[in-house]
Amino acid sequence: MSDDVLGESNKQPEQPEQPEEKPKRSRLVIHQLALINFKSFAGTQVIGPFHKSFSSIVGPNGSGKSNTIDALLFVFGYRANKMRQSKLSELIHNSAEHPNFDHCAVEVHFREIFDEPGSEDFQIVPNSQLVVTRMAMRNNQSKYLIDGESSNYATVTNLLKGRGIDLDHNRFLILQGEVESIAQMKSKAPSPHEDGLLEYLEDIVGTVTYKQPIEDSLVDMDKLSDERSERLSRLRIVEKEKDRLEGHKDEAESYLKDCNSVARKKNVLYQRYLFDLTNNISVCNEHLQEISTQLHSEESKVSGRKDALCDLEAEHKRLEKECKGMESEMKRITKSHEDKNKENVKLDVKMKDLNSKIKKLKKSLADDSHAHKTAQHNITELTEEMEKARAETESHEAGLGAEEGKLESIIDSLKGKTQVFTDQIESKQKELQPWQAKLSDLQTKIDVADSERDLLSSKADSAQKAAAEADEQLQAVKDQVETKKSSATDIQSERQRVSAEMSQLESQLSDLRKEEGNMRRHLSQARHKADEARSSLTANRSQDAVLASLTRLRDTGRVSGFHGRLGSLGVIHDKYDIAITTACGGLNNFVVDTVQAAQTCIAHLRENNVGRATFIVLEQLAGKTPVKLATPEDAPRLIDLVQPRKKEYIPAFYKALGNTLVAQDLTQGNRIAYGKNRWRVVSLQGNVIEASGAMSGGGQRVLRGGMGSSFANPTDTVTMDTVNQLESEREKVEEKLREILEKVASIENECGGLRKLAPELEIQAEKAELDQATFTKRISEAEKHARKMKEESKPDAGDSKRIKSLDTEMSKLKKEVDKLVDKTSSIESEIEQLQEKILEVGGVKLRAQKSKVDSTKMMMGLCSERITKAEVSLSKSNKDISRYAKSVKDNEKKLAKLEEEISAVSEKNDQQLSKAKGVRSEVDKVRDALEGKQEELNEVKAQLDNEALAMQSFNALETDLKGQMDETTNILKDSENKIGIYRERLGKLTLQDVDDEEEQESALAQSDEPSIQQEGEGEGDEKMEEDEASLPQPQPTQTKQPPKPASAQLETYSQEEIQEIQLDVLKKEIVRAEDKVEKSTVNLEVLAEYKSRKKEYRDRAADVQDVTRRRDEAKSTYDELRKKRLDEFMHGFTIISSKLKEMYQMITLGGNAELELVDSLDPFSEGIIFSVMPPKKSWKNISNLSGGEKTLSSLALVFALHAYKPTPLYFMDEIDAALDFRNVSIVANYIKDRTKDAQFIIISLRNDMFELSNRLVGIYKTMNATKSLTIANTNL
Repeated sequence: MSDDVLGESNKQPEQPEQPEEKPKRSRLVIHQLALINFKSFAGTQVIGPFHKSFSSIVGPNGSGKSNTIDALLFVFGYRANKMRQSKLSELIHNSAEHPNFDHCAVEVHFREIFDEPGSEDFQIVPNSQLVVTRMAMRNNQSKYLIDGESSNYATVTNLLKGRGIDLDHNRFLILQGEVESIAQMKSKAPSPHEDGLLEYLEDIVGTVTYKQPIEDSLVDMDKLSDERSERLSRLRIVEKEKDRLEGHKDEAESYLKDCNSVARKKNVLYQRYLFDLTNNISVCNEHLQEISTQLHSEESKVSGRKDALCDLEAEHKRLEKECKGMESEMKRITKSHEDKNKENVKLDVKMKDLNSKIKKLKKSLADDSHAHKTAQHNITELTEEMEKARAETESHEAGLGAEEGKLESIIDSLKGKTQVFTDQIESKQKELQPWQAKLSDLQTKIDVADSERDLLSSKADSAQKAAAEADEQLQAVKDQVETKKSSATDIQSERQRVSAEMSQLESQLSDLRKEEGNMRRHLSQARHKADEARSSLTANRSQDAVLASLTRLRDTGRVSGFHGRLGSLGVIHDKYDIAITTACGGLNNFVVDTVQAAQTCIAHLRENNVGRATFIVLEQLAGKTPVKLATPEDAPRLIDLVQPRKKEYIPAFYKALGNTLVAQDLTQGNRIAYGKNRWRVVSLQGNVIEASGAMSGGGQRVLRGGMGSSFANPTDTVTMDTVNQLESEREKVEEKLREILEKVASIENECGGLRKLAPELEIQAEKAELDQATFTKRISEAEKHARKMKEESKPDAGDSKRIKSLDTEMSKLKKEVDKLVDKTSSIESEIEQLQEKILEVGGVKLRAQKSKVDSTKMMMGLCSERITKAEVSLSKSNKDISRYAKSVKDNEKKLAKLEEEISAVSEKNDQQLSKAKGVRSEVDKVRDALEGKQEELNEVKAQLDNEALAMQSFNALETDLKGQMDETTNILKDSENKIGIYRERLGKLTLQDVDDEEEQESALAQSDEPSIQQEGEGEGDEKMEEDEASLPQPQPTQTKQPPKPASAQLETYSQEEIQEIQLDVLKKEIVRAEDKVEKSTVNLEVLAEYKSRKKEYRDRAADVQDVTRRRDEAKSTYDELRKKRLDEFMHGFTIISSKLKEMYQMITLGGNAELELVDSLDPFSEGIIFSVMPPKKSWKNISNLSGGEKTLSSLALVFALHAYKPTPLYFMDEIDAALDFRNVSIVANYIKDRTKDAQFIIISLRNDMFELSNRLVGIYKTMNATKSLTIANTNL
C-alpha cells in the first residue's frame, strides 16, 4: 500500500461525519516524524503516520530502526552521546551518495485527539496540532522551532511537559537493552549520583522534591540546638550570681519600703490636716459672709418693711375698688345681653308667623296652579274626546249603510215570504217617525238643562265647603292658643321649680364645702399619723433584734451614750427616700458617743449571740462637719437635705453620706459625675454613679425606707396592728372625703345644668307670651275670614231661581217624554213583533244581520251621548281656567309681599344676633378680667399676712447671727496659723527609689482601717471600725509600668479621698513604721549590684527563649516534611505494588510479583526489593531470574507505573528480544487489548508482536540511505 493510499485512510477518522459521543478527555499522540538528513536518513523522510494506539516499526538489522528513537531523543534535547555519537555534527547524514549535507533536522508532529468509544475512530481537537523541530549544523550548534517559529530548549521542554510527556524520568522511552536494567536496579542508590529502585519509584511518586528541604531543615535544627545549649549554660551562670544577692537585696528593699511607707503616711496625714484646716477657713469665711449678708439682708428688709406694708394695703384697697367697679360693669353688660335676647325672641316669633303665612299661601298657590293645569288638560282631553266620538260616529254611519244594504239584500231575498211583514213595518215606522223626532228633541233639552243645573249646584257646594274649611281653621287657631297658654303656664311653673331647686342646691353645696374642708384636715392628720407609724415600723424592722437588745441595754443603765440607728436619727423628704436608701448603706449603723460604749455593746451582742452590728463613734468624728461646696448645675447634696434630730449627729451623717449629690435622673447624673471634677451621684430613681465611674442601683426593684420623712416618737411602740389601724382610719376618712367630693361634683353638675336651663326657660317664657299675642291676632283674622266665607257660601238668588226653573222645566219635559213613550210603545211593540216574524222567516242569517245593524245604531247613540257630555264639561272647564288664573295671580302678589317682609325681618334678626354675640364676648372678657383681679387681690392679701409674720421673727434672728459671727472669727484665726506649719512639713517629705514591682504596687495600695464590728455569730473576733472609707485603691494593670522617679511618687489625693482618712489609725501606723525604720541596719549598696545582675539575667533568659522558639519551629518543619514525604510515598507505593502484582499475574498467567520495603519503619533508609515468583516457581530476587523473566518483570513494573501515572505515549526499542514467542504474544495482546489510553510505538523483529499492531512502519535501506513505508495492519 502506498503512502497516498495510507494518507487517505488517515483522513477518514480525522473528519468523522456524525460522532456518536464526544469523549470527555483528550490525549496527546505523535502523528508522524519527519527526518531531514538525520543519521542514516538522507533527504526528508516521513516516518508514519502512527496509529493512535499501537504501531510497530519493523525492518532488518542495520536498516536504521533505532535511529527513529534517536530522532525523538534529538528533538527532546538529549546530548549526542545519548544517540551513540560524540558530537551533534556527526548526526548529519554522510554517505558516498550524499556527502555534503550541512545540517540535519527532525520534526515531531503532535496532535491531541478524542477517542470514539467502542471504535478505532477519533476526533482531532481543533487547533491542537503542534510541530516541534530541532536542527543541528556542522558547527555543532542547534536550534529549536515550534510550529516554524524560533524557540529554545527550555520553552520546548516546558511545552512538552505541559502536554503530559514525562521528560524528567523518560518512562515513555525504553531503549534497546534498557528493559532489563529496570529490573536490575539496586534497592537503594549506593551514591547520590546513581539511581536505585527507591529513587526510581520516588521520582515517579514525586516525593523526591522533599529530600533537599528535609536535609536543610535537619541542618537548621541541629545548628539551633547547639546554639540553645550554649546560651542556656550562660543563663545558669548569671542566675547563680543573682540568687546569691537575693537575700541582701530583700533586706535593703524592705528598709527602703519602710522609709517610703513612713513618708507616704505622713504625706496623707499632712494633706488631711491641710484639707481640714483649709475647709475650716473656707467654711468660716463663707459662714461669716453668709451671716453678714443675711444680717444686712434682714436689716434692709426690716428697714423697708413698713413701707412695703403701706404699699400692700394701698394696693389691696385699689384692687377691691376695681373689683367692685368691674362687678357693676358686669351686671350692666349682662342686662344688655338679656335685652338683646328678648328682641331676638320677638323677631323669631314674627319670622315664624310670616313663614306660616307663606307656607299656607304657597300651598293655596300650588293648589290653584294645579287646578288651572288640570282644567287646561281637561279641555284638551274633552276636545280630543269630542273629535274621537264624531269620528267614530262617521265610521258607524258608513258601516251602518253597508250593513243595512246587506240586511235589505237578505230581506229582498225573502220578499216573497216577508213582504207582508215588511210593508206593515214600513207603515208602522212612518207612523212612529214623528213621535221619535219629538222624543229625541225632548231628550236633548233635558240633557242641556241637567248640565246647567249641575254647574249651578257645584258652585254653591264649593262656597259651602270653603266656609266649612274657614270654620275648621278658626277652631284650629283657637286650639293652638289654648296650647300656648298651657305651655306658658308650664314654663312659668318650671322657672319657679328651677329657682327653688337652685336655692336648695346652693345651700347643700355650701354645707358640703364646709364639711369638705373639715374632712381634708382630718385626712391630713390621719395620713401624717399613718406615715409616722409606717416610718417607725420600718425603722424597727431594720433594727430588729439587735436594736431591741441594745435599746434594753441602754434603758437598764448598763451602757450610756447609745443613740440608736443612724437612719432613725434624721428625716428627709419622701422625694429623696429611694436616693438616700440606695446611696447610703450606713443608715443601719448604730451611733454611740465613745469607743468604750461601742465595745460594751459589742461584748453584749457577742455574749448573747444576738447578731452583728457596725457602730459610728461620735468622739472620733469631732470637727468633721460638712462644708458648703459649689456643685455642678446646683445639684443638692444628700447631707444638706437631711434634717437631724440633734446637731451633734451631723458628723455621723456626713461620714455616711460624704458629698454625694442628688440628680433628677440618670442623664443629669452622667453630666454631673463626669464633669471637670468627679462626683459621687445618686439619681432619684436609685442609680448610683461612683467617683471611679462604676455604676450600681436602679433596676425594677428599688430600695426604700432607709430614712423617714418625720420623726417617730421614741417612747411609742409601733406594731403592724397599729399601722394597719391607722391606715384603715385614713382609708375611711379618704372614703368619706371621696363621697363628699362626689356629692359636690354631682350637685355642681346639677347647678350647672339648672344655671344653663334658667336663661332658656326665660327665653321660652318670652316666646310663649309672643306666641299668645300672635295667635290671638290670628284668631281675629280667622274669624274675619270665616265670616267672609260664610257670606260667600250663601246661595245666589238668581242661581236658586234658575235651579228651580230648570227643575220645573226638566220635570215638564220628562212628563212629555213619558207620554210620548207611552204613545210609541205600542207601535214599537207591533214593529218588534213584525220584525220577529221576519226574523223567524229569515232564520239565523237574518237575525245575525239584524243584530249587526242594531248594534251599529246603538253605538252611534252612545257616541252622540259622549259628544253631548263633552260639550257640557268643556264649557265648565273654560270657566274654571279664568277663575283659577285670577286666583294664581292674586296669590303670587301676596307671596312676593310676604317674602319681602320676611327678608327684612331676617336681616334685622341677623343684626340683633351679631350684636348679642358681641355683648356676650364682652361679658366673657369682663368676667375673665374680674377673676384675674380677684386672684390678684388674694395674692396681695397673702403677702400682707406673710409680712406681718416676718416682722415678728426678725429680732430673734438678729441676736443669733451676731453670736455666730464672734465664734466663727476665733476659729478662723487659729486655722490660718496651723496651715503654714503643715505646709512646711509636707514640703520636706521625700521617697527613696526602690526598683521592685511590689513596691510600685504597694505605693498604690492603702492599708485597711480598723472598724468596730461585731461578728455575733460565734466567731468571737472583735474588730474596731471608726471609718468605713479608706484611701483610694487603683485597679492593678496587667502590663508592667516602669518605676517612677521618687519625686513623682508622693500622691496628691482628691477631696473625697482625703475625707475618708481615719486620723487615729493613721497616727498609730506612723509610730509603728518609724520604730521599725530606726531599728533596721542594712547595706544599700547591694541594690545596684543586684539590679545589674537581674538585668543581665533577663537578657540571657530572653535569648534562650528566642533560640528555643526558633529550634522548635525548625523541628516542627523537619517533622512535617518527613511526614508528608512518608505519607505521600507510601500512598503511591501501595498503589504501584498492587498494580505490579496484577500486571505480572496477567502477563505470566499465574505468577506473582511484589515490591517490598527493606525497613518497613523507614522505607528511605534501606530501599525497596523487587521480588518475583514466576509461574510454578518459588519467590526469587529479580537479580536471580533469567533474561526473559527479568524482561517480563520490568514490563509488569512499566505497565503498573503507567496505571499509577499514565503517560500519553511510549516508544520502546526491541523490548521483546529476550522473550519467547509465548510471552511475546502475551505482552503484545496486553498492549493491543488493554492499553487504550496511550500510544505505543514499538520497534520489534518478532512477528508475534508486530502482527498485532494496528499500523506497521517499515524501515529499509537502499543506496546507503534509510527509507520508510507505512501500512495499515489489517486482516486480508
